[in-house]
Amino acid sequence: MKKSLYRLLLFSILPLLFIGYAVYITGKNTDDFYKRFSSPQQNSLILGSSRAASMNPEIIDHIIREKYPEAKLYDYAFTWAHSPYGPKYLESIEKKLKPDTKNGIFIVTVEPTALMVSKSSPDSPEYYIENDKSVAQTSNVSVNPNFEYLIESFDFSITKELNKEILAERNKMVEVSVLDNGQVHGKVLKRFSAEKRKAENKEKMAELKKRIDGLKMSPVRLKYLAKTIGFLKKHGEVVLVRMPVSKTAYAIENIFVPDFDRIINGISQTEKVQYINYNTIPNHYKWIDEVHLEPVSMDIFSGQMGKDILLLK
Repeated sequence: MKKSLYRLLLFSILPLLFIGYAVYITGKNTDDFYKRFSSPQQNSLILGSSRAASMNPEIIDHIIREKYPEAKLYDYAFTWAHSPYGPKYLESIEKKLKPDTKNGIFIVTVEPTALMVSKSSPDSPEYYIENDKSVAQTSNVSVNPNFEYLIESFDFSITKELNKEILAERNKMVEVSVLDNGQVHGKVLKRFSAEKRKAENKEKMAELKKRIDGLKMSPVRLKYLAKTIGFLKKHGEVVLVRMPVSKTAYAIENIFVPDFDRIINGISQTEKVQYINYNTIPNHYKWIDEVHLEPVSMDIFSGQMGKDILLLK
């Protein structure tokens, strides 16, 4: 009898210890989304895809502090597949925002793929790509520890982080971590040769072409973008932003969606918010892969973003 109780106790405690250790590891140092769903509700948000995920809230906060003393930006941007504009992302945003926020700042970034759906599926939310991913599946977005997220995203959080503790990664190019303000912070450890970088970027642009060629603009997603802006306007100032990408990537997007800016300008005028397309402004930024800014360039861009927020009417 005692042996049976001992075994029962042992096999009950071990899984809890495992999960507890995983919570510690993921909370301490993670390159996935755990921190986004275990941090408190926020009063100002950066929204969009991975292009915006490394925007620097600290730099922007420092610049806008005098005009917006209550605002403290939090990066709640994921990927084009996890957080395209739609009902699931809007629900998550509504839960992440402090309900009593009145003077927040909201940077809503847009790109074609975040407002498109598969050509082979109806433009209806039940078919959307994000439905089986963490943003859609996590109903509690501000609880720590977040067991719901850990269970639903087990392979992405626990296994990966424990493996990283046990097996050192070899030949890492970039070290990535998620900061307390939600920013995906990257540190370049070593660089590709110019020839290797060119080949890698060519492959990435081929992937972008293939992806966007399989998509179509979504009137439903555009409607939810407008709904998202409408919701955020009740809580502060909103600015619509198209992140700067390389000339090659921008040309590809313009070939497949030539009227994208016209569409977004229409929404900005209807919702009475400013739209800034940073691809039309000369710059000297550098990109990791033609679409994601290198850390130094992202810090420079974040500084510019802060200055432009000060100019909001």
